[in-house]
Amino acid sequence: MAEEYDDPGVDLDGGFGDDPAHLDGEDLMEDDPEVKEAMYGDEADEEKHIRGSTVKKIDDAEDEQAIIKCKTSAGPITMHFYRSWAPNGYDRATALYERGYFDHSHFFRVVDHFLVQFGIGYTTDQELKRFAQTTIPDDPKQPHLLPFKEGMMSFAGSGPNSRSSQMFIAYDKAGGLGQSPWETPFGQVTSGMENVKNLYKGYGDMPPWGRGPQQGPIHNRGASYIEEEFPLLDKFETCTVQRIVSSGKKNEDGANVSQKIKKANVVNKEQVKDDVSFPLTTFFVLMTVLAVIIATLGYLRKKKRKASKSN
Repeated sequence: MAEEYDDPGVDLDGGFGDDPAHLDGEDLMEDDPEVKEAMYGDEADEEKHIRGSTVKKIDDAEDEQAIIKCKTSAGPITMHFYRSWAPNGYDRATALYERGYFDHSHFFRVVDHFLVQFGIGYTTDQELKRFAQTTIPDDPKQPHLLPFKEGMMSFAGSGPNSRSSQMFIAYDKAGGLGQSPWETPFGQVTSGMENVKNLYKGYGDMPPWGRGPQQGPIHNRGASYIEEEFPLLDKFETCTVQRIVSSGKKNEDGANVSQKIKKANVVNKEQVKDDVSFPLTTFFVLMTVLAVIIATLGYLRKKKRKASKSN
């Protein structure tokens, strides 16, 4: 069995400059009307279009899943999120991607065979920034999803109920993850894992374990800190989100994710069939009418000939 990476943990490491208050969310709780609106929006809207994604109001929210397709400097990546794995984590992660929070942000911690961590956005939208910094409750553990497998995704955290916007993708020796309360998988990479593996990792882990960037300066200086001092790090470009509701109960690995799409395809095929059958039916009716007309004309001509002979 491969030896697991001896890691300091997948924490937020206190790197928030002079504003550590949001680690416990005391000044950013959901009771704040602005934060609540940012998190949940207007529930009266049945459908919203957000940055190239379609969000539909649904009844069976537990079965909701999402396909996230991202362009990155290392190549395209496709991720699949499952709400049944971690409802709170799913809702936050999907919303962040929909609102473009990760666009152009860097993969600031890339540790070979262990993980890649990201999630400090550069947005200037203050409402989105507040939303991203608001902490969410931990989700119940899912023993059947452990140990972490390569490509699995989870939030980083600093203690109970500390998840906000930072998350990670596991590499092949991250099996020891999943013990901390915030380390509950909400999704996995389904395509482009080779690109995730090729993310630049030459700087190693954060100090003192490596020479990688520290989170405090990222928060304080933004993209300029990375671009000036760690110019080789890869980053997101843009992402799109498609939400899906399964028509049946999913199994543990979400194998029924295509049911809704398949159902839609069946409906489309039936519609095509109906569209094709309509003109065919019309054709046969017209042919029948034409045959009756020809037969009638033939009968009339024959009758006329008989009448001529009798004269």
